[in-house]
Amino acid sequence: MLEYGRYGGPRFAWLDDDYKVWAVYCRAQLIKEKVWSAVGTDRPASGSDSKGNLVADPWGIMNESALATIQTSVKPVHLHSVKAVSTAKDAWDALKDIFEARDNARLLHLMRELSNLEKDGDETIMKDTSRAKGIRQELAMLGNQVDENPLVLQIL
Repeated sequence: MLEYGRYGGPRFAWLDDDYKVWAVYCRAQLIKEKVWSAVGTDRPASGSDSKGNLVADPWGIMNESALATIQTSVKPVHLHSVKAVSTAKDAWDALKDIFEARDNARLLHLMRELSNLEKDGDETIMKDTSRAKGIRQELAMLGNQVDENPLVLQIL
């Protein structure tokens, strides 16, 4: 899955249409880079040494690295969503919200399509069954299992 992107650096997975696959690859990359905790935690209170000088912010460095990894793993169409935030956690949550909303809309559309499934005039039972199975598979990929019995009744 490792390819080289437009800017010459390795890209492990670009966010395209499948957020769940991208999330697995991106999480693995962030763990590999030892910056995943920046996505899972909020910024801690900044500290200072005994003389009152601000100390290097390890969380800030980790956050910048994680945010850069996320930003370089999205296609240009999604870049605005991750450029408008300052933390890796906010970028991750923004992408998750966008794709969950899109998946919910797709789920509703497929459920409606399945419930309105009718045999077209000259369509064979095999073609109709194939179309119903395709909808069932798409629903399963979105996490909504459809039992085979109602599916068979819908086709008949």
